[in-house]
Amino acid sequence: MQTKLVQIVVAFAAVLAAGAAGAQGTLQKITMLHSQPVITATFAYSSSLPVYLGYFREEGLEVEVSAMAGASQAMQMVVGGRADFAVGNPSGAMIAIQKGADVRFYYTSIRGDIFGLGLPADSGLKTLADLKGKTIGVSSFASGGTNYARGLMKTLGLESGKDYDLVEIGVRARALGAYRSKQVQAFSLWDEEYASMAQNGVPMTGIIKDPRANTHIAGSIVAKNEDYTKRRPVLIGVARAMAKAQAFQDANPEAAVRIHWKVYPNTAPKDGITDAAVKREAQILAVRKAITVRNSMGTNRWGDVPKELMEKFQAYLVQTDVVPQAIDVNRYYTNDLIAEINKFDEAAIIRQAREYKLP
Repeated sequence: MQTKLVQIVVAFAAVLAAGAAGAQGTLQKITMLHSQPVITATFAYSSSLPVYLGYFREEGLEVEVSAMAGASQAMQMVVGGRADFAVGNPSGAMIAIQKGADVRFYYTSIRGDIFGLGLPADSGLKTLADLKGKTIGVSSFASGGTNYARGLMKTLGLESGKDYDLVEIGVRARALGAYRSKQVQAFSLWDEEYASMAQNGVPMTGIIKDPRANTHIAGSIVAKNEDYTKRRPVLIGVARAMAKAQAFQDANPEAAVRIHWKVYPNTAPKDGITDAAVKREAQILAVRKAITVRNSMGTNRWGDVPKELMEKFQAYLVQTDVVPQAIDVNRYYTNDLIAEINKFDEAAIIRQAREYKLP
């Protein structure tokens, strides 16, 4: 039901953007899957913003965005030809590639570790060892947080289903409800979820990070290998629209929140959109700022991943048994389109963001 609502609202926003931009010929229809059960405002740049602001349309594209339970599920839809692109944690694609899937990713919007095991302040839990015998909540078993928890707990020789349990609890209100009803004692979620929980009365006394995951990446666009030659302009256009939206969101996060809630009203506060609510949500967006800006990898480019950092990320996934072995990382991804993706007037986008008034 939620996925249908997302498609309807995004399609409506596309009509608004089309009217604003004017007729530009026939648009190529594209399907893009988000590896989030709920597409929150943190991901406005890869959902609502490029649709509503007309960035996809400027690239000759009409993009339908749909939510999925997790990265693995979204990626499998691309492998099976039921979607053009998937956006999410690339580890699912990396697993599939080692099994023979003919896909790669080429643009990464989150270049840093968003995950961690969250220990609520009133839980009495202080260390990783305290989680033995406890139940840890994950958004879904298809999410990156599931493998993250297993990898961390394995450093103590602890196995899920034997020494501790993992259960699916969704995100936001549902996840909070699971803790308050004592279904779980801790979480394996990500930065924005922990920021939201703190705002809603469940702060963490600690978020345990895996030091091996300091080059973790997420928000990667996965596409079929054949499309890198057959539909190269489409791949560039999708990513360039997202890069523009990232620049907009970074320059004016409050406008990004308001646009996102207009496009996805089911993610807006149920008691109404107020200035205070927008500021609270913008604070959640801010927790990820350092790893979603253009220079987060020190390359001063949107979306690329240096090879040596990709090799470190793969090494972490091998150590935690997410992928079975190390292979040439060029089989997973490419930076070949990055120069073209970065060809846009960023100063104009920033100016647009700072002057933006929501109709």
